[in-house]
Amino acid sequence: MAGTISLGQYLFKRIAQLGVEHIFGVPGDFNLALLDELFQLPDLKWLGTCNELNAAYAADGYTRIKGIPGVLITTYAVGELSAMNGVAGAYAEHAGMIHIVGMPARWVQKNRLLIHHTMEPGMDQGIYVRMAEPIRKTHTVLMGGYNMAQEIDRVIETGVKSRLPVYIYVPMDLPSLQVDASRLDTPLNTIIKNTNTKAEDEIVRATLEAIKNASNPCILVDVLTARHGGRDIAKKLVDLTQFPTYATPLGKGIVDETHPCYNGLYNGSVSFDGVAKGVESSDLVINLGPLISDSNTGGFTRDIKDSQLAHLGHAFCQIKGVVHHSVHFLPVLKRVVEELEKDSAIYKIPRDQTWTKVKRPLLNDSTSGPLTQSFMWQRIGRFLQPYDIVLAESGTAQFGMPDSFFPENIGYITQTFWSSIGYTVGACLGACVAAKELKRPGRVILLVGEGSLQMTVQEIGSYIRFGFRPIIFVINNSGYSIERAINGPKQTYNDVSMLWDHQKMLEFFGASEKNGIKAKSHACKTIEELERVLASREFKSASCIQVCEVFMDQFDYPWRLTTQVGIGRVKAKEGMMAMQKESEFRPMEKARI
Repeated sequence: MAGTISLGQYLFKRIAQLGVEHIFGVPGDFNLALLDELFQLPDLKWLGTCNELNAAYAADGYTRIKGIPGVLITTYAVGELSAMNGVAGAYAEHAGMIHIVGMPARWVQKNRLLIHHTMEPGMDQGIYVRMAEPIRKTHTVLMGGYNMAQEIDRVIETGVKSRLPVYIYVPMDLPSLQVDASRLDTPLNTIIKNTNTKAEDEIVRATLEAIKNASNPCILVDVLTARHGGRDIAKKLVDLTQFPTYATPLGKGIVDETHPCYNGLYNGSVSFDGVAKGVESSDLVINLGPLISDSNTGGFTRDIKDSQLAHLGHAFCQIKGVVHHSVHFLPVLKRVVEELEKDSAIYKIPRDQTWTKVKRPLLNDSTSGPLTQSFMWQRIGRFLQPYDIVLAESGTAQFGMPDSFFPENIGYITQTFWSSIGYTVGACLGACVAAKELKRPGRVILLVGEGSLQMTVQEIGSYIRFGFRPIIFVINNSGYSIERAINGPKQTYNDVSMLWDHQKMLEFFGASEKNGIKAKSHACKTIEELERVLASREFKSASCIQVCEVFMDQFDYPWRLTTQVGIGRVKAKEGMMAMQKESEFRPMEKARI
């Protein structure tokens, strides 16, 4: 492409080259000139949200389904700061996004004028740039000069490769400035490559050797496998080896649970009978994309020794205790699979099934009576269809859904690590947009508690505004049941307003006959009522936006939640005792000195 192009259009064309079709955000006077440039490009569409936090959640949800960075645009200070919690969650869980921030004009920044969104006279107006440092991989503040297009490319490439959020700051006097358009002819470099090829060679060799020598191997698939683009190659590894395969709570759904080699969800001590034994007794655990956090390891009860572990991660790889830092698993895994395909006989694959298939228990076989946590989540699993997208909110849903069985090709979104309540309502919008872009068959199903819903409920209005038709299950258990399980079950700080009428919610947000938008709402307090709704052809078809409000006792908790809380209490007590002993030891040590 010869000639020049405006800076704003250069930025948005680069974003479009990634495959992005929609951009989320909220307008503000410091980003309006930038948005004008966006509206010049037919390949990208603006999708305005109700607030910046929800926009960040939406970009995160989009990333998880589309597999490329979502894009978020906010305004200076008030907008970018409102989005920070959502960006931080994306950083924690590697659902990277490109966050573009409109800033004051360069001359305004230079003169430190006391403009709106600043805090005091003479303030350095770059202060908010520094606030975001811990929740981004890299950033650029565009201030003119010859290298602005180069900087945009660098930041976008880093974001794609790292799967972490990145920031691009654009002063409001820059979007129409002309830059060299010829760079657009050179594709962005988004391929992950390890610079330490010797270390990569050794990891590949050691992994293959471990596979060859293992008598009882297994595969443990975790969430960062999918985040870093390894979903398909992980499935190929399972197909080739026929090793028993397990998922973590965050990794659920990456490998189809209908696959004959799938053998359950491993969460340390918080696993169904037989699952932990199957993993922990293996002489080789090929752990793909690990995220070893509390709720992803049963409160740190995961028990896999270094001597049995092949840890293939994004920051380092560790094979049988030998650690190689700064080596990414994706090129390693691709080469391992290639070698296995080439010489399968050498590595004795596929293996015959000598392992025990774990039988998933039915927790509650009731056919009548009040709805309970033990019944609800496995029943939702049986309601799912191939290619559905399921969002499980931080709360009882994220501890209940691991009990369910997924059909093939489920897109599963939960935020078990960062655990920001209300996240899924915004993320659901992003998932709907990504599904539309991908022309993905299947429904979008949101599982959210009434307390979490109150945090971000406005975005349901956006579902309706933009024509999306998710099925929304509102879990009404009279407050924050997850917090009640942790502490203060009867304390009023775990209460929320129970005056909301969820049966009228869709109409309030605009889904009404008057507006020509069909909607349905249901309320279920018993198993019989829920079964009637789930069996309804209209409900199952998701032909319109629907709410199914499900009532459960406020002191009824999923077994995984109560078990992990109990583990946490024991570990907290042990930690306090250790701290006490340490504090008692220090005065004695000082006395000797």
